[in-house]
This record gives sequence, C-alpha cells and structure tokens, in this order.
Amino acid sequence: MGPGFQFVLIILIIAVIIILITRNLPEFTNVETWDESVPEPGKISSDQENLQVAWLNSLAKRKVEIPALFLIGLGGINLIMGSVIMLRSIQIAQIPVEDFERDYEEAKNITRKIMPEAAINLDNQELTIKEIQKKTIWINAVYSCFLLGGSYLMITGGWYMRQFKFLAMVIMGIIYCAMPCISCAGTFGLGQIIAAWCLLTLFNPLVRQEFARIGNRSSQKRDSDC
Repeated sequence: MGPGFQFVLIILIIAVIIILITRNLPEFTNVETWDESVPEPGKISSDQENLQVAWLNSLAKRKVEIPALFLIGLGGINLIMGSVIMLRSIQIAQIPVEDFERDYEEAKNITRKIMPEAAINLDNQELTIKEIQKKTIWINAVYSCFLLGGSYLMITGGWYMRQFKFLAMVIMGIIYCAMPCISCAGTFGLGQIIAAWCLLTLFNPLVRQEFARIGNRSSQKRDSDC
C-alpha cells in the first residue's frame, strides 16, 4: 500500500475521530432492540431490566470482540518488534568496534544492491565508525521505545474496548495503530484498515450505549464513594 493511500486513510480516520468527539460519543443512546410485546418501561420489573441490560451487553460485545482482538494482536506484533530492536541495540553496544565495522560494511554492500541511492548517502557520511555505532544504538533504542509504547496503547486500548471503558485510551490505541512507520502494521496498510474498522464499530448504537452505560455506572459509583 502506497504512502499516498496511507495518508488518505489517516486523514479519514482523524476526520472520523473528530466526528465522534463532536457527536459526544459517551452520551446515552436509546436503541430499539425489543419486540412490541415488551411492557412499558414503568411496568418492567427489576429482573427484566437486568435481563435486558445483560442481553444488550452481550450483543455489544459481539460487535467489538473481533476488531478489539485485532487491535490487541497488532499491539503484540509491535511488542515483539520493539523487543527485538531493543535487544539488537544492546547487542550493538556490547560488540567491539571492529566487529561492528565489518557488519556495517556488509550491510552497505547489501544496500548497494537493493537501494543504490541510499548506499551513496551512506558512503558520503563524514562520521567515524565509532560515531556511527553510537548513532545506531541511539536510533534503535528510541525506535524500540516508540514500538513498545505503542504496543501498550494498542493492547490496552483493545482490552478496554472489550470492557467498554476508558474511551480516550481506546481512541489513542486506534490512532497509534494507524500511524505508518511507528506502528508496524500501519507501515503496510493493515493498521489503517483495523483502525477504520474499530472506529466504525464505535459508531454502532449498541456499542455507544454500552460505553455510556458503563461510564454512567462508574460515575455513580465514584459519587457514592465520596
């Protein structure tokens, strides 16, 4: 998937997030899910109310289950890649400069075959091999931190999406998932597709109702504790 198409997807995802915010997503939304035989609200017993709540919660969970699991799975990919790059950074810091120079020359030879223009830039560097080693260590360490931090956002966001809690964390995980280069899946276009799927799921009235119900219940619990 080309960078232009990825950019368009990211713009669309940001637009959807703005729409979600302006429409006040946590606000309670009435959903007509029961047939005409259901009594009027004033006549429904507490047992029937509990049954209705459980039934609606079950339906909403079916809506979010698969996209949330995909979000968690992509977070797991980021976790693996971030850990590998972090370990590689530690390994580079421990090897002698001579061994690093040999590995660096081999990498340049491979780059000359695959991307000749990039190899020219590598040859024109005015840094010593020791400076290149330090630069490589810092770049790998910083990038691995971005990947590991993103894995936390995606895994936590997917988990909270399944629990209908902390909508802000869910949206942060979705945004990160769509970012190319920072998110491993986002680099290949898969992250943007999963992010769009998650956002469309959040638009579902059942899902919106569950986020609102859980949020209202949490607010009432905090008020009662006070």
